[in-house]
Amino acid sequence: MKDVKFQFENKNFVVVGASSGMGRHITLDLARAGAHVLAVARNEERLQEVQKSFPDLIEVQTLDVLEAGPEDWDRVLGEFVEKHGKVNGGVYTAGITGMTALRMYDDDLAHRILDTSFWGMVRFIQGMAKKKYAAKGSSYVVFASTAAHYGNRGQFAYTAAKGAVLSFVRATAKEICRSQHRINSISPGWVETNMTQEAAKVDSIIQTEHVFQRYILGTGQPEDVSGAVLFLLSDAARWITGTDLLVDGGSLLGTD
Repeated sequence: MKDVKFQFENKNFVVVGASSGMGRHITLDLARAGAHVLAVARNEERLQEVQKSFPDLIEVQTLDVLEAGPEDWDRVLGEFVEKHGKVNGGVYTAGITGMTALRMYDDDLAHRILDTSFWGMVRFIQGMAKKKYAAKGSSYVVFASTAAHYGNRGQFAYTAAKGAVLSFVRATAKEICRSQHRINSISPGWVETNMTQEAAKVDSIIQTEHVFQRYILGTGQPEDVSGAVLFLLSDAARWITGTDLLVDGGSLLGTD
């Protein structure tokens, strides 16, 4: 039993990266709270599995954020808004990681990391904040990372992308406030998902540098992040914008 229960009946949200990991958990938690959710991701099969949990509340759309332009977002958002009304907020969780050591990195991988975590997010928010789609006082949550604060060795592209997210949030909060819209970022630490587990298998730095010793509360689970996201989407956070919320198990505190 959770101590805090959110009530999102008659509210509409869009979650990008909804087919797995933290995006999947956020989608399900929003539906549990009564919201209509548009779940967006590339993998149609996994999206269908998410939808099965709440078929009356979750709708799905397949979209590749690397290729989606304004017309694609207009189509996806327009169909959802026509059916349910304007959107009360959105969450962008899509991102990829990978090693990009300065001396020997794959240029294509570095660009895909930046395009997925940053430029895809920019295009999403640009579409979501349009007056024809966004209800007044909408809230947007985008994913940064503790990497933006700490700097992951050998991962300059990922660290730079997440740092750019923080800067985008601060600047954009000043633009969208005219309609009482809010935007904030979440910086998770190490959360146990399929993506992080696969990264741990191939990343020698993670394997040899005792990374997990920094987590004084232990590593996280998707639900540890989802609750913080729902808080930022809710009216309880109506006076919070342009900031970053660390959800990191105390990892940035270091150890004695």
